[in-house]
Amino acid sequence: MRSSLPVLLSVLTFMSFAMPAAADGSAGLAAYQRGDFATAFQEFLPLAEGGQAAAQAAIGQMYLKGEGVPADPGQAALWLEKAANGGNARARFQIGNMYAAGIGVPVDEMKASYYLLKAANQNMAEAQLSMAQRFYHGQGVPKDLVQSFLYAALSAKQGNQDGLAIAQTIGESLTPADQTRAQALVESWQPSAN
Repeated sequence: MRSSLPVLLSVLTFMSFAMPAAADGSAGLAAYQRGDFATAFQEFLPLAEGGQAAAQAAIGQMYLKGEGVPADPGQAALWLEKAANGGNARARFQIGNMYAAGIGVPVDEMKASYYLLKAANQNMAEAQLSMAQRFYHGQGVPKDLVQSFLYAALSAKQGNQDGLAIAQTIGESLTPADQTRAQALVESWQPSAN
């Protein structure tokens, strides 16, 4: 039971990002919470096929973890990418990491950064930390210390201690002009729904 708790929390997080607590998806969520993954999958699948991003994310997660269906990273990537393209921040974060690691898809640093940046711009702290690191190292994006500082600082504003440490380290290495520019970006930043 304890090992399924992180998976349950992950699916609940997927659902909370894009699915209102209404009739659509509630039967699947209830089945998932009971541990009846086969029923949950059958409830979510028509919604996912109909284009509901949260249901697509749930199906992708179930394929990734082998819940109610045999584990299939390729199918997981297909459904998570659909959910990501539908605006689901958690799916964007997950498919970005899958492209970075080559799980179910070929390694593609540019696609990884594309999806991680979209999730970061939706104010997802984990994705902001990932983008801080990617801008710092130039992975799938041009190396840019000001952008790295921006995303580390945004992650830190949400309580992420790694983001705080990275922002402090980068901030010390920026020129005074870049420090001013970076602070202005942090202060003017607004999350995006896209």
